[in-house]
Amino acid sequence: MRGVDGTVTSVVAGRYTVKCGNKAYVAYARGKLRRDGDIYVGDKVAVIFERGEAVIDAVKPRRNSLVRPYVANVDAALIVIAKEPEPDMLLVDKIIVNCYAEGIKPVILYNKCELAEEGEIDRVLEPYRAFMDCVEVSAEEKRGFEKLKEFVEGKTVCLAGQSAVGKTSLLNALLDLNLKTDGLSRKVKRGKNTTRHVEIYEALGGDIMDTCGFSMLTPVNLKPEELTYYYEDFIGYQDECRYRGCTHTEEPDCAVKRAVAEGALDKGRYMRYLEIYGELKENRRKLYE
Repeated sequence: MRGVDGTVTSVVAGRYTVKCGNKAYVAYARGKLRRDGDIYVGDKVAVIFERGEAVIDAVKPRRNSLVRPYVANVDAALIVIAKEPEPDMLLVDKIIVNCYAEGIKPVILYNKCELAEEGEIDRVLEPYRAFMDCVEVSAEEKRGFEKLKEFVEGKTVCLAGQSAVGKTSLLNALLDLNLKTDGLSRKVKRGKNTTRHVEIYEALGGDIMDTCGFSMLTPVNLKPEELTYYYEDFIGYQDECRYRGCTHTEEPDCAVKRAVAEGALDKGRYMRYLEIYGELKENRRKLYE
């Protein structure tokens, strides 16, 4: 049996699980592929069989990819936040920018919604609801899954976000699995990462990638002056800026800054924009110094 097409569904210690039709094989990659770069979960590959072993012979061109988590060929990223640990909205904004840059649809999932106090979820999600989909879910009470299905059915999606926000718990609830979860560190109220690798599971009529949590991410391959094009909530204002190509940072008579001052745009999101802009500018300076 030779020349079978498949999808990489997990990567552990240099071994790749590849789903080919209704069968799954544990495969090795040719040395050249390992030297040329990593093979991501979600990659479309060609598998051949030599001496009874499955071997990845080629990796097909990717539609897109994310580098943290390392996944490829994704239709949507489900960005999971929760009451605890406290939502890291800077991380959320960075993931959103990376998604737009790669042509991936971002969706915010507010998990553990049963723990939130009245009005708490609205305060967090209100700045985002005007330009992207937000879904309230509860892994504990299995709520919001019908709405979630709209973004998963027939697609390949990845779960992204901090540790302990309940990504693995959501999969446990959806599939009646018993994947390991550890919750929060009592000392610092920070998530402990129990997912050690990325793996694809079939759920809600689609493929869901469970990913390890992470706390740092910088938008890739972006010039600082390009960042504004990935903020859909800014677009309705930026044509009113005095300067064409306004970065909404130090320029005078900036319509975006004026909208923030008047409360039409969320101040917290704008301040995080400035932080990401500064990171990109610093990265650019280091690249060319």
